[in-house]
Amino acid sequence: MKSTRLQLSTCSFVAIFALLASLMLMTRTHHFATFNQLPSASIAIFFLAGMYLRRIKYFWFFYILSIGIDLSSSYFRGQLGDCLTASYPALAFSYATMFAAGFYTRPNWTQQVLMVNLIKVAAALFIASSIAFFISNGSYYTLSGKFLELSWAEYGARVDKYYFRSISNPVFYVLSAMVMDWVINRYFNANTAVNSAYREIL
Repeated sequence: MKSTRLQLSTCSFVAIFALLASLMLMTRTHHFATFNQLPSASIAIFFLAGMYLRRIKYFWFFYILSIGIDLSSSYFRGQLGDCLTASYPALAFSYATMFAAGFYTRPNWTQQVLMVNLIKVAAALFIASSIAFFISNGSYYTLSGKFLELSWAEYGARVDKYYFRSISNPVFYVLSAMVMDWVINRYFNANTAVNSAYREIL
């Protein structure tokens, strides 16, 4: 498998990295900042980081960044909040699932038709988001110490309440990224190839 970094220009690689980092900074605080109404992009960011950045060091960068944001937000609020419990480290496994799924479903616009890419990414996103949800959700209810008397029926009701929102949040971000990726590959790269051919003729 070729390195995606070799396929991207340095400018494109830096732009994607900066965009994902900015997106996490803007949306990660939704638990703490009432002015921010954007859905959290964290799950999608790890998926896209695996898809485009494709180096394990970037997984760790975004994981550490997410911790830093959560701790900073909690510090300025003056309390840890409900999410920072003994179950918090389990999020690493949720994010790793998304990163791995993104890594293995990088769209190939030159060798696969649009629909094949869409189906491949959609299936991977749904499966990975579901696994990530049950890792983070299940660990929270079993390890946080806040739900000692929670029955399976009550847990099922809570899953029903949060599951769809959790797996649908990444769709907007990943779909937007794929549209931009397809447009750039379809038109920008095509124009570049035409210009190169024209220069060779001249």
